[in-house]
Amino acid sequence: MRTDYHVIPHTATIQEAAKMMRDHDVGLLPVTENDKMIGTVTDRDVVVRVIANGGDTSMIPVSQAMTARLIYTYEDRDVNEAIRLMEENQVRRLIIVNQAQQVVGLVSLSDITRTESADEMVAEVLRELADKPTQ
Repeated sequence: MRTDYHVIPHTATIQEAAKMMRDHDVGLLPVTENDKMIGTVTDRDVVVRVIANGGDTSMIPVSQAMTARLIYTYEDRDVNEAIRLMEENQVRRLIIVNQAQQVVGLVSLSDITRTESADEMVAEVLRELADKPTQ
């Protein structure tokens, strides 16, 4: 799990989000409004929802490209729960929250594959998920 995550306000532009993703080498940013997480924006959201439609990345706010459906798990859950959620929702990154539902980190498929608990069954699920298109 990465605990050095970065968030972006819903009023920031897509260009600002893309720069933040580049500068911090991440593909997902939690989107906030008044310090509350209201969605996520991914590198894929930027490409599919803005760039592919000819949108001006310097003018379009993150709120217009973000995914409002939050997919997360709790920090005290095991890795298999994270894998199950990723597979069910066809996502490659997952937000980790505490019991107060505050973001404490992010986990990606590549993070999971590097853990000692990723046995052969887990590796197979990850391979299958990696072959599926993401949302």
